[in-house]
Amino acid sequence: MGLFLWGYQMKDITHELPSHYNQARIYILSDLHLGSAHHDKQTREQFFEEVQAEDNRYLIVNGDIINNAIKHSKSDIYSETINPDEAVSKTVELLEPVKDKILVIIDGNHEDRTYRESGISIMKFVAMQLWIEDLYAEPAYKLFVSLGKNQGRDCRKTCYAIYGKHGNGGARTEGGKMNYLSRMSHTTDADVYVHSHTHIPAAFRKSYFMSDYRNKKSTKKDRLFVNSNAFMLFGGYGEKKGYAPSSTQYPYIVLEGEHRLARAMI
Repeated sequence: MGLFLWGYQMKDITHELPSHYNQARIYILSDLHLGSAHHDKQTREQFFEEVQAEDNRYLIVNGDIINNAIKHSKSDIYSETINPDEAVSKTVELLEPVKDKILVIIDGNHEDRTYRESGISIMKFVAMQLWIEDLYAEPAYKLFVSLGKNQGRDCRKTCYAIYGKHGNGGARTEGGKMNYLSRMSHTTDADVYVHSHTHIPAAFRKSYFMSDYRNKKSTKKDRLFVNSNAFMLFGGYGEKKGYAPSSTQYPYIVLEGEHRLARAMI
């Protein structure tokens, strides 16, 4: 678990999950904003309880884990409940019990504030503290996750490609936010695309016809797009700017082991 190669714009990471898993759940931890006065502690605790409840549940750490209010940022340094140094320590504390479940760990734009000021990557430091530095990626990643025994392929494992990044975009409408997620498929082919940042839990499918050169035919393929939630209560910067409150319900991805099917649950 955790073998990897560097790509030009993304990091390829391979995970071989057990062959006796008929199914795996992958949760997305993003936009936790530790340190914010509006951080939703109750939902966070529920989330970690679910991740730890079963062995076949895994975790993508997708950025903006700390709020990281600094002098030149939009966040209000005077309203923070803990400072950035304490938030980093809290992050290590939260992730320590689930570090063997982490598939990848990346920075978000809030952690990038420190990188732009000092060249220090916060989530890389967190990964080093957890001894999973090989799972740190920047700016994007592609996970190759294999599990189960595919009954249609001589009982070999079923492999999925998951392309993800923290994301970007300041769109106010739901459609605008989903456009950022949808455009991820312009970069690379994958079974699942994971985007965060826009604080709206959502999932949808798109299809396309791929060229099967060996059999000289077109084959229809589905792709799953998942946008993760934020662990934030309403108020503060969002309310000041006139943003609507967003749901804190977190989606998770289900990968089937006996046949190829990826789906999202919200």
